[in-house]
Formats: sequence, C-alpha cells, structure tokens
Amino acid sequence: MKKIFNLILVASTGLLLTSCYYDELPAEPVPANVSYAKDVQGIFNKNCIGCHKGAINTNPNLLTGSSFVSLTTLNTEGEVYVTPGDASASILFQAMSGKGAPQMPPNGALSSSKLAIVEKWINDGASNN
Repeated sequence: MKKIFNLILVASTGLLLTSCYYDELPAEPVPANVSYAKDVQGIFNKNCIGCHKGAINTNPNLLTGSSFVSLTTLNTEGEVYVTPGDASASILFQAMSGKGAPQMPPNGALSSSKLAIVEKWINDGASNN
C-alpha cells in the first residue's frame, strides 16, 4: 500500500511540475491607432535593423528615416513591400508572418502582438504617421 501511495505521489508531483495553466503569456493589446513612427518603426528597431540597415543585399532599408519610403516605393525588382489596405498581399507582412515569403526575422518569428500591430498598420492604409 505504501508503494502505491509513493507512486501516486511521485506521479502527481511530476505532473504538477511539468504542466502550466498558461502555455504562453497573453498577447499585448494592439493600439486603436497604430503609429508608424512609434509602433511599427519600434518593431523594426528592435528586431530587423541588425540586418536591414541600408546595405544593397538586405533590402528593404528599415532604418529610421528611410524605412517608410523603402517599404512603399518600387524596389529594384519592381515590387512594393507594402500594399496599403491589404496586409495579406504585402511582401513585408508575408515575410514577417512566414506565409508566402521566407520567415523574417530568420532567427525566429515575432510575437503575435507585434505581427498584429504591423498588420493593423497596413490594413489601416499604411500611413506615415
């Protein structure tokens, strides 16, 4: 009887230590009015400009002051990275979400809340605000 009790105790303790109520932290809310300069550029500054800093082979240039024009005008391949009003058709969002383009950043996907900010900015018209 004591062996069964110890077995149940060990198994219960193991389950408690290896399981959590939350698998991940809750997502941050998306601002009602997404600001390109504050919200979107902030994501680029923290996650993208390590590679996308104006070098020819790492387009688009996502440095502050250059990124908006780089995203919204024709690139050397005749494409535009952002299609205002349509995040799913935007090369930028496809890459950031890993759907339709290689995953960016390549070292791991952005959080769902950061993706939601970029998606809202594009779907709201991709303003330079």
